[in-house]
Amino acid sequence: MKEGKVTFISMSANETIHFGERLGRLLAPGDVIALVGELGAGKTTLVKGIVQGLGVMDKHIVKSPTFSLINIYKGRIPVYHFDAYRLESIQDMTDIGSDEILFGEGVSLVEWADNVYGALPKEYIEITLSVISESQRKIEINGFGEHYCGILDKIRGIRTE
Repeated sequence: MKEGKVTFISMSANETIHFGERLGRLLAPGDVIALVGELGAGKTTLVKGIVQGLGVMDKHIVKSPTFSLINIYKGRIPVYHFDAYRLESIQDMTDIGSDEILFGEGVSLVEWADNVYGALPKEYIEITLSVISESQRKIEINGFGEHYCGILDKIRGIRTE
């Protein structure tokens, strides 16, 4: 399977949101984004940008679905925002209906995806966020599969603009 990787440093929360917005414009029905990183690394901040890029007008409605497990946003295509922080197994993810959603026609954004890798499709984008300082984040994007490597090629273009 084809794989690719892009890494960059975000200097602020606004820059993370802006990058997410531009990424969101590249996403299509059925795309899956796995988000990984410690508490406070910026996963939900990035999601705010991605959903804006997918046509969700109010980024302020985006909240981490830690207790509800999934939030649904209406954009140009449906956006499913999962939080797997409290899930203990792949079965827990399946029990909330992830199969129909992850393999459906919306875009799925899965925070704490490292808790449920086995529930994800074989091809997806993984974004790992790491804290560098109070405002800076390292963002590593890995594409698994030809479709997602194509998105990474476009992301490389985003970063040079």
